[in-house]
Amino acid sequence: MRKTYFKGKDRSFNLDLFDDWDWLFGPEPVVEEIPLWSEQDIMDISECLLEDSLRNLFDTRCSMKTVAEIHQWMIDINDPNPFSFVNCCKLAGLDADELRDTILDRLKRIRRTIHLH
Repeated sequence: MRKTYFKGKDRSFNLDLFDDWDWLFGPEPVVEEIPLWSEQDIMDISECLLEDSLRNLFDTRCSMKTVAEIHQWMIDINDPNPFSFVNCCKLAGLDADELRDTILDRLKRIRRTIHLH
């Protein structure tokens, strides 16, 4: 099987001790395979992202920066990201507005109990 590389030149019979190709043209580009994602894979990732984010939001071991990022991700309703909070909720079959209101209410109650002690 012959390999064609730069502008159709066949380099399979290069008998040089040193290959000048890299020196002249740089390293050959790495052809990366693009993974194929099924709809189920995307749904699984969305559900995992939603579940892990909500778990980290209420985990006291997480930093405030992480909590703030999750909170911002959750309240941004105009996020065009395919893995936004709204899209993750849609894929999981949940109502984003209802879930957001429930979570924010719970965060307020937790914040009140923390300040009392």
